Amino acid sequence: MMSRPAPDEGTFTAVITTRVDGPSTQRAVAGLFLKGAEGWVRHRRGFLRATVHLSTDGGQVVLVADWRDEECYREFLATDEDRAALGREMRSLPGVQAGPDLVACHPYRTVAAAVSPS
Repeated sequence: MMSRPAPDEGTFTAVITTRVDGPSTQRAVAGLFLKGAEGWVRHRRGFLRATVHLSTDGGQVVLVADWRDEECYREFLATDEDRAALGREMRSLPGVQAGPDLVACHPYRTVAAAVSPS
């Protein structure tokens, strides 16, 4: 199967991982990520979408956030005080072992996607 251009080709994607001690902490971290995304992040310039993923072993939460471009994403990182407060709140949860922080955040550019024929 050949790759096709992704619908949002050229977007800027941040993949943020957080290591946790189990499913209950996963749910708490996911809730905080969603609180931010649905609360104030969605109003930031260039924000497109965010999805939260929980590993099946209970040990990790992954946030995938798509932005229109790198400039919008970097502006958000540099100026958003709510983001910093959310990170502190998340790191204070019992069971959060590592992240989220800038070190655990890896930005990517979307270049192509394989799609289902149906």
